[in-house]
Amino acid sequence: MTMTSNNTPSEYVKLISADGFEFVIHREAAMRSGTIKNMLVGPVQFKESVENEIPFRDIKAVILEVVCKFLYYKWQYEGCVTEIPEFKVDPEIVLETLMTADFLEC
Repeated sequence: MTMTSNNTPSEYVKLISADGFEFVIHREAAMRSGTIKNMLVGPVQFKESVENEIPFRDIKAVILEVVCKFLYYKWQYEGCVTEIPEFKVDPEIVLETLMTADFLEC
């Protein structure tokens, strides 16, 4: 696992889309996905947890970008007791985004 100077896991994780785009997001935001969390801290040590890079060979950049934004949105409003603003997704990609979110357990 990529460690900082005090032997703690890296603060950021790199998510790589099928078309080669890289999204570096905060580890805490990434952990809002059950699938990503299992890859990073599950009982089995995946290659992804060691390298802090997760390649998604079936997720295009346009969809992975929306997922990253949603993970930050979910992290920001987690435990919020006031009204949460709507998370908007372009209608042209909503179905593929929902299928990806289901796979990633977002």
